[in-house]
Amino acid sequence: MTARTEGPLYRTAPEWEHTNGDLANQVAIDMGFPNLDPDQRWGLDAMAAEDDRAIPVCGEYCVVGPRQTTGKSANLIVMAITDVFVLEHPLHVWTAHEFKTARKSFLDMKRRIKAHPDYAARATFRDSHGEEAVLVDDGERAIEFHARSGSSGRGFTTPRLTLDEAMYVQPGDLGALVPTLVTIPDAQIRYAASAGLLQSGALRGLRKRGRAGGDRDLAYIEHGAPVTPCADGDACLHELDDPGCALNDEALWLRANPGLRSGRVPVESMRKQRSKLAAAPLEFAREFLSWWEDPAAGSGSAINSERWETLRLQGKPTRRGAIGYGVATAPDRSWTAIGAAWRLADGRICVTLTSYKDEKNRARPDYRRGQAWVGERAALLGRLLPGRFATDTASRNILTDAEHPSEEQQGQAEASFSDHVDAGTIAHLGEAALNVSVAESRWKQGRTTRRLVRDGHVDISPLSAVVLAVWALGKKSDPLSQIQ
Repeated sequence: MTARTEGPLYRTAPEWEHTNGDLANQVAIDMGFPNLDPDQRWGLDAMAAEDDRAIPVCGEYCVVGPRQTTGKSANLIVMAITDVFVLEHPLHVWTAHEFKTARKSFLDMKRRIKAHPDYAARATFRDSHGEEAVLVDDGERAIEFHARSGSSGRGFTTPRLTLDEAMYVQPGDLGALVPTLVTIPDAQIRYAASAGLLQSGALRGLRKRGRAGGDRDLAYIEHGAPVTPCADGDACLHELDDPGCALNDEALWLRANPGLRSGRVPVESMRKQRSKLAAAPLEFAREFLSWWEDPAAGSGSAINSERWETLRLQGKPTRRGAIGYGVATAPDRSWTAIGAAWRLADGRICVTLTSYKDEKNRARPDYRRGQAWVGERAALLGRLLPGRFATDTASRNILTDAEHPSEEQQGQAEASFSDHVDAGTIAHLGEAALNVSVAESRWKQGRTTRRLVRDGHVDISPLSAVVLAVWALGKKSDPLSQIQ
């Protein structure tokens, strides 16, 4: 599919026959958004489209575009209110990367609801710090607000989930949040983001699906301007008074920002933003022209991600013989993952993140913040299903009785894992965090061997953990330890 020459750069979705978009548009008018532009209306129609079973046609909705001029937040606010006030969904969970952003959305929604007597009569508000919520009809339904950067923003079971600031979504966030929707037939997850950062691996995955079109579940709309070189090319200093600098081209501003085209945002406001970001011109390009920060061209994933996608198992796998475990920690020790590997009856190696049950008896992947939880968890795994553990360099002090492969051995294990994927002798369960790790994996050349980049822009601990688990499995005295 090619980029559009007017309106959004990309807009793709499965087809629908029925939508409650008109109901949502009336909510928009009630909430003080009386003149939504056509693409905002399309977004409401996409989010509110249903099949004949009242199941969302679009299980996912993603909008990407410039900050403050696209109307992303307006659409999501309107649909969250429509969910609980009109369509009577029991719970909508709204998350943002930081608490201050989630609270800002709560305060905006509260102000709009209180300004309309019909909605205000049905609503109460919970204002406690970190517990913000809109409660509807004596608490029968609710919109809750949480920050993903803390523990409060993880592990929900809800039919409607908003991920604001989705350019900051990481594999661990997806691993904790998205699987909770699998058991809810009418679930929908909504993403809103400015153009991606280097670390926006999860958002790049959505972009790939959305730009291609044809996805049976995803509605995707992306606003922006085509990437345009400056007159001086890479030598351009992006000075404010340089007429040859693409960042000063107001025609590109108009192309990228629907708020400018509709008159909702005056061009003078954009000029002020350009001046404010004069010292950070590439940030202006990302935020207001929607020019993504992407890895260098030609730096495809180290592990063949297209091949990986074909190796997902359908159904529940049966373990045969020994099991190996791997523990990998991000270089800054922010996240740690535990992986497992075992053999299937056909000789392939199945890899997965181990999982635990939370307080509501829901399965959660062992990819969690920090390291403090790892020792106790590994000990329990070892008692329940004994196997050999292997750690990466950053995890050695956590499990002193585990195998500690050298840097050279870890490099060999990574190369072997890549070969297994190419040969189709690896299988996996399609976990979101592991999929993103594979897609964002990169090689770097060491003195004697190439290694996976562990200090890059996306944490690949889930991938490193299953690589080590496969290595540990090979160390077991198992008659099936070699694939024929």
